[in-house]
Amino acid sequence: MSEMNDVKNYLIKLGASKVGFADVNGLAKEFVDLPNGISLVLKLPLEAMEYLKEEDFKSYWKCFHGEIDKLTEISLKGEEYIKNLGYDAFALTMTRNECDMEKLLSILPYKTIATKSGMGWIGRSALLVTPEYGSAIALGGILTNMPLEFDTAITDSECDDCTNCQDACPVDAINPQKWNDRLNRSDIIDIEVCSEYIIDQYRAGLGCTKCMLECKKTHEYLERQGL
Repeated sequence: MSEMNDVKNYLIKLGASKVGFADVNGLAKEFVDLPNGISLVLKLPLEAMEYLKEEDFKSYWKCFHGEIDKLTEISLKGEEYIKNLGYDAFALTMTRNECDMEKLLSILPYKTIATKSGMGWIGRSALLVTPEYGSAIALGGILTNMPLEFDTAITDSECDDCTNCQDACPVDAINPQKWNDRLNRSDIIDIEVCSEYIIDQYRAGLGCTKCMLECKKTHEYLERQGL
């Protein structure tokens, strides 16, 4: 699996914070039928988190979208790298993996690839939670037919009894039920209430990041960094 390690090292050298491999066979067949997924996790810079604490959403979104641009570049370079090895690959950029803002759902959710590759679990907020960075992350992915040794999937929440995100939700959209991979998203969050509020916030030039900021693992990450 030296090629797999080469790909992982290449993606990390480009700037990815974490890289994982997952079996996603059939999950994206409606638009690209490639069986293996590469999860890309990019920790948000401390600058972005400082903007959020100050509720400077204009600066935060500019910073966040800069990170998405980095992920897009990493994903496309990863696609090219894998193709040069003789395999097929498809970078799941934001334009290719278009998000339905009403449903807050991509064609193939990045969180699905991430949990299946052991990068983290789904918090009560329906955000991915990583042990290292909490939810202070951006996600990307690459699909490929390159042979991969899959990481161990995370199938149950590791949030324990923490309800920080649920308590912080301004519209009470988060349900008490903790995530596992046998549940539907609607079991843990009322996405209609959440999306309506978020869209209104975006239109006002604001944002709703309370669940991300209040996540215990996010707190731990920021405390380690002196924030």
